[in-house]
Amino acid sequence: MNWKDIAGKVGQFAPMLGAILGGPVGAAVTVAGSIASVALGVDNTPDAVAKALAIDPQAAVKLAQIEADKYVALESLATEVARAELAAATQNASDINATMQAEARSEHWVQFAWRPSIGFAVAFAIALSVLTVFASYGAALFAERVEGLQHLPGILAAIMVVTRHVDWYRIAAPERAGSEAH
Repeated sequence: MNWKDIAGKVGQFAPMLGAILGGPVGAAVTVAGSIASVALGVDNTPDAVAKALAIDPQAAVKLAQIEADKYVALESLATEVARAELAAATQNASDINATMQAEARSEHWVQFAWRPSIGFAVAFAIALSVLTVFASYGAALFAERVEGLQHLPGILAAIMVVTRHVDWYRIAAPERAGSEAH
């Protein structure tokens, strides 16, 4: 268990402390964890804090009190966490930009053409989906043959396989890679 795992539980009683614990790993999270463990009178580990939250009926009061007492310090830690998140996001965007620029300068067509190719494939799949829907409903209206509409969900599902596959690589794969690093 780590501090992020208990951030929601702590956040129910001490919102700022919970938000800091849920931030990126660093000194601020360590200090916030230490504050929570001292307030509850337990070891400085996420497991001990989680156990105290489950057992001690006064845990909510203790966390709310320590947050009120240490509000200025916690606000400073929250600012530090926000700066760290912004720096990480900025670095990530900078790394992606540098990669894309290097790919664009490449002399190998596979390396510089893969991003535009995926973009064209997605645009084509979306256009094909829209045209398929209009053509199917148009045929059903004008030819009065509604039996063709029964195949429409299967056709659209086949087209969506392309866009979902691309979306996974665009959205889920980088998030998954980032979560494996922690």
